[in-house]
Amino acid sequence: MIHYNKLIIAAINAIKALKIHAAANRLLRTITILFSIFLLSGCGGGSDERPCSRSEDVCLIEVPVPEPVDIWWDAPLPDFSDNPDRPTISLLGERTQYLTLGTDYLETGAIAADEQDGDISSDIVISGDVNTSTVGDYFVRYAVTDSSATVAIEQVRIVRVIDNAAENFSRRPLGSTIANFGYLEHLPTDYGQTTSEKPPLLIYLHGGGGNLEFTNTSDPTMALDAVINNYGVPKIIEDDQWDDTLPFVVLAPQLGGVPSSGYKARLDAFVDYAVHTYDIDISRVYLTGYSQGGFLSAVYAKDFPDKIAAVAAVSSAFSSELLPLPDNFCDIERVPVWFFHATNDEVISFVNTFQVYNAILDNCQPGILPKLSLVIGGEHAIHHAVFNLEALVGGFAEAVYDPRFEPYDTSVYQWLLSHSLENR
Repeated sequence: MIHYNKLIIAAINAIKALKIHAAANRLLRTITILFSIFLLSGCGGGSDERPCSRSEDVCLIEVPVPEPVDIWWDAPLPDFSDNPDRPTISLLGERTQYLTLGTDYLETGAIAADEQDGDISSDIVISGDVNTSTVGDYFVRYAVTDSSATVAIEQVRIVRVIDNAAENFSRRPLGSTIANFGYLEHLPTDYGQTTSEKPPLLIYLHGGGGNLEFTNTSDPTMALDAVINNYGVPKIIEDDQWDDTLPFVVLAPQLGGVPSSGYKARLDAFVDYAVHTYDIDISRVYLTGYSQGGFLSAVYAKDFPDKIAAVAAVSSAFSSELLPLPDNFCDIERVPVWFFHATNDEVISFVNTFQVYNAILDNCQPGILPKLSLVIGGEHAIHHAVFNLEALVGGFAEAVYDPRFEPYDTSVYQWLLSHSLENR
C-alpha cells in the first residue's frame, strides 16, 4: 500500500521539513485555501462562505493572499506576438550543436533583417558562455533591436558538450532566459540529432511545497532545488532514475505562490516560450502535475485545449464545489485526462477529483473518456510512485485500486505518448 508521509509537501509538513518561519506558515494556509476553493473555476453560486461570481479570477481576488515574491510572478512575459514590424533573426548553422569535451566552440552566428532598416545582422547581441571543459547543455542567445526600438523574438542555440554522456539535468534560473519562470530542463539523449521525428514536450508542474516562497533563499538557482525536493519527475531525473528511452524534452518551471489573478496568462506564456525555444513536436505537448500543479494542469487544458495533447493530474487541488460549472468547462472534453488520487488524502479529498471526473462524463462529450485511478488507502503524496512507476499494478508500492475505476496498469508516459493533436 502507498504511504508517503515523508514526502508530503503540503500543509504543515512542508514547513517542518524546510524549517520555515511563522510568516510562511500563514502563507501556506492561504495557498491551501486558495486551491481548495476552486475547481477549474466556478464558485459556490450563492454560498455565504464563498461570495463570488463564476469568474475564477474574481473568486480568487476575494481570498486574501499575501504578496508573492516579486521577481517571480512579476517577471515580464516573453512576447511572441505576430508583429509584422518586428525584426527577425535566423540562426546560421545548426540549432543544436554537439561538442565533445575539450573541443573548441566556433560561433556560427546569425543574420537579422528588418523591414525598415534592412540587414541589421551587425547589431545582433550574442550572449551566453559555452564551457567546453565541462559537460553541459549551454544556451547561446541572439537578440536584436531595430532603429524604432522594436525588439526581435530572441533565438536560442543549444550547445551540448558531452563526454560519455550528455547533461542529465540543467538549471535555468529566472533571468538566465527570457522565460517568465525559472525552470529545470532535461533533454533526451538524441535531442537535435533526429530530423525525421521531433521529440514531444512534457511540462511538469510541482506542488505547493516547491514554491519559491518556501525556499528560504533569494538565489534563483538555489531556489530550483525546492522543485526537485518536491519529488515527482524532477526528483526522478535528478537521481538518475529517469528512463532514458523516453523521448520527452522535460521542463519543470518553478511557479511561486500562485497570485490572485493572471496565473493562466503566465502559464500560457511559459508554454509559448517552451514551444519557441525547444525543437519539439508541437502536436505532442503534454502537461502533468501534482497537487497545486495538478490543478493548474487541468485549468490549462480547459482554457487552452488546442495546445495540449493530454494531461495527467495527481492529487489535484480541486474545489469541493462545482456548481454552477463555468461556461467553458466542457472545453476540457477535447483533452484526454487521467486523474490520480488516493482515498486517504487528508490534504485534498479524493471526492473533489471524483466530482470533476463525473462532471466531465455527465455534462460533456469527450472524444476520449477521462480516466480516474483511485488508490485505496494512499495519502496525498502519491505522485512520486505514480511517476517512477512503483504505483503500477503489481509494482513495488503494492498499490490497490478501486475496482469501479481505472487501475494504473499502463505507464503514464506511454499513455501520454499515445495521444497527439494530430489524431484527436
